[in-house]
Amino acid sequence: MKISSLDLRSNLRSPSLDAKIEFLQYEQPPLESGVYDVTVSQTVKVDGQSRNVPPRTLTFAVLGERFGPLSPEDIAAVFPPDGSVGEHSNVLPHISLRRSTLPWERLPGSKDENLSWLALLLLRDSDFAGQPDRSKLLKVQSTTLGQLKSPPAGAGRFPAVELEPGQSTEDVVTVIDVRRDLLEPLLPTAAELALLAHARQRKTAGGEPEGDAQSTVLCNRLPEVGADSTVHLVSLEGRYKDGAFDFQGAGASDFIRLVSLTSWSFHSVDPAQGFSALLKRLNREPGSLRAPAPSAASSAAQAWFAQGHVPVPHALREGDKTVSFYRGPLIPGAPPDAPTLPARSADGLLRYDPTTGLLDVSYASAWELGRLLTLANTRVALELYNWKRKIAQEGNAQAQRSVKGLPTRRRRLAARTLDAGMPEATDAWFKGLSVLSGLPFNYLIPDERLLPTESLRFFWLDPVWVECLQDGAMSVGRVTEADFVGDQGLRSRLATRSGGRVVTGFLMRSSVVSGWPDLLVEAYSERVEDDDFLPTDKQTLTPLRIEKLSKDVLIGLFEGELKTLDVHQKPEAMHFGLDAQQDGGSSTYSKNLRDLESGAGSEELIIDAVPWRDGEKGLVDVAGLAELMRGKLSQKSFSAAPFALQMIEGVQKVRFVSKG
Repeated sequence: MKISSLDLRSNLRSPSLDAKIEFLQYEQPPLESGVYDVTVSQTVKVDGQSRNVPPRTLTFAVLGERFGPLSPEDIAAVFPPDGSVGEHSNVLPHISLRRSTLPWERLPGSKDENLSWLALLLLRDSDFAGQPDRSKLLKVQSTTLGQLKSPPAGAGRFPAVELEPGQSTEDVVTVIDVRRDLLEPLLPTAAELALLAHARQRKTAGGEPEGDAQSTVLCNRLPEVGADSTVHLVSLEGRYKDGAFDFQGAGASDFIRLVSLTSWSFHSVDPAQGFSALLKRLNREPGSLRAPAPSAASSAAQAWFAQGHVPVPHALREGDKTVSFYRGPLIPGAPPDAPTLPARSADGLLRYDPTTGLLDVSYASAWELGRLLTLANTRVALELYNWKRKIAQEGNAQAQRSVKGLPTRRRRLAARTLDAGMPEATDAWFKGLSVLSGLPFNYLIPDERLLPTESLRFFWLDPVWVECLQDGAMSVGRVTEADFVGDQGLRSRLATRSGGRVVTGFLMRSSVVSGWPDLLVEAYSERVEDDDFLPTDKQTLTPLRIEKLSKDVLIGLFEGELKTLDVHQKPEAMHFGLDAQQDGGSSTYSKNLRDLESGAGSEELIIDAVPWRDGEKGLVDVAGLAELMRGKLSQKSFSAAPFALQMIEGVQKVRFVSKG
């Protein structure tokens, strides 16, 4: 058995993944499927005399998977994911199975026991071009094992089959009948079967197995660009004779029946609309949340626009209408000086600019929003009010004891209540406000020009805006002057949730957010240009909030100053495929190879042109590709393990680096 290993860090660029994956050429089960007899005989000696105990025979059956369908628990993953839409044009689809021995528990008919009896069959939309009735080329249906054993007239060719213990003629299976002229070019050869299945075991840095081993079956065909593809995991048990699939004398227009253990479908978009291409188009100016100032605006007004403000309609208390400046909590630069808090009302936070003659309602809006949101949350409003009242009552009681000369040696109850902290729901509410959870989107982005379609904007979180928001929330129950004084005391004892920390982040509005729902982001405090950079814990920023605000808008908040942002797919999106290059409207394919020992990629070991069995149909010459790999890597032989190592592709990643 040949083994190859892959260092996960060389693909995912993450210091936290200190592990390896070991690829195995195959993993044979201890026993093949079938019926076994075990005979036990004994000889007993008593006082020097031997006595033979009559032998006893036990019969048992090993019931390996045969007809399916596979349950979801049997399948670890498929790629591309079922129902997904993505840039899959260079992907060889695969399925990972939780049982590491499954592909070798039966035989395809060849004498080589190391060949997989499972194969992936990919069907493109173009396979049915010019044929409005697909059933003339492909029929997918459910049938019983009884009908599979004794097929009705008109069924596809299928070899004679004998049922095993545990199998019933009433068991339902899924079969596909494929016309021979469609099926024949798609089936893997015996040489390809030896390369298209492997097992793999995750191991710790110390070489210890981590979790159960799994098996993986690869496809030999690329999906079609701009169209749907369907993949079937089919059984080839007993179908190969003398190294080739046995069509049982079927003609070109005759149907061949295959058992489908599972299937899934996906859509492959044009690479120009793929993950990397879409993200790279976000790299344009401006990079911060600033709306363009009107050309006729005065220099004073342009300064307000440069700070991230936008004009908004403003209805005054007397009924008059005007226009005021507003800026949300996501700002392009440092905030102005903080107002005095707590505030008696939102009006106390209005600011007037004599150079433009306009009001700035930013902090007043934040205060009023915090108050209204908290009042709308009945549980939090009541908990907050009762908690503040309890502190006030205990403080008043202690003051009265002091006036009357009663002993007050015990620690003040009000202080103990305060130190115990807010009630749980209220505390969670204020923590959420500190990262803008639950705020209406138009308070964050008041004008679409700040965040147009297909844009990426970086920002600083305005701590003053957040403090005003939280002070508005804390104002619940603030009616009398005593309430105001009490809140002043609370403010001096309870630090706001922003706590003086620097918070920065990004807003992304792109079809990438909706098209790749499992998007991952990582932020660093250093400017990183090197693709091989492995950040330290000190350089990696702690995420405070990463959440979709709408179908195509993603927000990320981090503690610290964001200078580098990596956007990539989940590690589960690692797949098998080729390296594609766009040449005009078409794609060419090559393959960068890896070092067999370390798993690291190489810029020198490259197969410039991938061999094809049929380039127009996307059928890769798997055996020919493996032979080219063997030659490039100077190996005497090449099995499924090193082939899988070479075919694996890391997740796509796009890096944005601050210019400042």
